[in-house]
Amino acid sequence: MAVKIISLNIEGDKHLPEVIGLINRERPEVVCLQEIFEEDFNILIKRFGMKGIFSPTVFIDKPGQPGFGKAGIFGVAMMGKLPGKFGSEYYFKRRGGELPRYQGWPNAGHRTLVWQKIKGKGKREEGRGLVVAATHFTWSKGGQVTSRQRREMRSLLGLLDKIKPDILCGDFNTARGGELWVQLLERFTDNIPPEVDNTLDPVLHYAKGYKIVVDGFFTAAESKVRVESLKLVGGVSDHLAVAAEVKTLTG
Repeated sequence: MAVKIISLNIEGDKHLPEVIGLINRERPEVVCLQEIFEEDFNILIKRFGMKGIFSPTVFIDKPGQPGFGKAGIFGVAMMGKLPGKFGSEYYFKRRGGELPRYQGWPNAGHRTLVWQKIKGKGKREEGRGLVVAATHFTWSKGGQVTSRQRREMRSLLGLLDKIKPDILCGDFNTARGGELWVQLLERFTDNIPPEVDNTLDPVLHYAKGYKIVVDGFFTAAESKVRVESLKLVGGVSDHLAVAAEVKTLTG
């Protein structure tokens, strides 16, 4: 089974025409989006005839915070064209029963994992399937490891042990090569090419000239999944999009 996957932090509503253009050009079967408004998720699944799941993380109650043109429910989403069940679960929730409100700092919201358990295609792939998961991990300045990140990584790893994804992607907000990235490598293989030194868009990201790999595309170490091709696409958000083709292996 061959599947094309896109993962991208879309930076709210700032680049929607570019995101739509990317999906039109690449024609992926699975799209994983971080920093997306629920309203825009509903627009995208209708436009592309996809199904999906949206997991809310924070409520932005005023337009212009933090630099977006609208207010509304904000979170992480996955959508796609292939049959299979979608799911989501929080691995860290802020205090209080209601959805947190944005309060001027980037870690105001919950942290969530979204996934799809894709069914195999045809009789040969029946029962094999593919589990794709995505997240938007805890922010830190410059991708440096913090005590908050350490706590929330422990929770994320526990959830990953439960879901057992073949593929894990998203914006991890921690630098490749650092302590938390190494923890992920105990379970997964990093498929971003080693020569890549930056996943922030050099033009659209506010930290111009700063180079860091924080966006990941991982495959489970024991999974029968191979990345056939992977590229990074600029000009679509303040992060580069990851566009990968993967194939489940027989045997």
